[in-house]
Amino acid sequence: MRLITSLFIAFSSSIVLATTFEGRLTKSKSQILFSDSGLNKLYTLTGASPMISTYLNKLSEGDFISVEGSKNAADTILMVNSINYVGLGILLGTWVGDDSYCYTFSSYTQFLIFRRVDKRCLPTYSPNYTYFLNPTNGSWVMLLSGERGSYVGDLIINNPKDIEIELYDSETGDILRNIHLRK
Repeated sequence: MRLITSLFIAFSSSIVLATTFEGRLTKSKSQILFSDSGLNKLYTLTGASPMISTYLNKLSEGDFISVEGSKNAADTILMVNSINYVGLGILLGTWVGDDSYCYTFSSYTQFLIFRRVDKRCLPTYSPNYTYFLNPTNGSWVMLLSGERGSYVGDLIINNPKDIEIELYDSETGDILRNIHLRK
């Protein structure tokens, strides 16, 4: 019985369960560093797979990330098993759409839409949307929800002041709308 208990303790202590971590990134030449907002600690990020590593490398200095992962025994490296969502610093602020609306990304998960009149964004009633971004090999997948429904889209960053959002019908895959935004 002691042998079984000892084996169980040895085995269970070697298993590390994935935990959710959230924070901002800092990039150096050879490393991606992660400042955990809950623990106030700096970790070196590493992907558990080549695909995760590729997605981590798409991110920029100051971007936000929520991941599932585990820390090493020395508490210095965070192995990322999956990415829950990311927040791109480049998106924050107000963008002017080619559709006579202004889009204000107020946080990494919220944005508002305002009517644009005479080159001004009018802060009248504005629908509030929740969004989440996930990296892909090409663009960024965007999941949106608001009072009028939920949508799936692609966020395409042409340059820091020019982006596009393609919204899709989640049932058919048809493009519902293509919104071009400029800062």
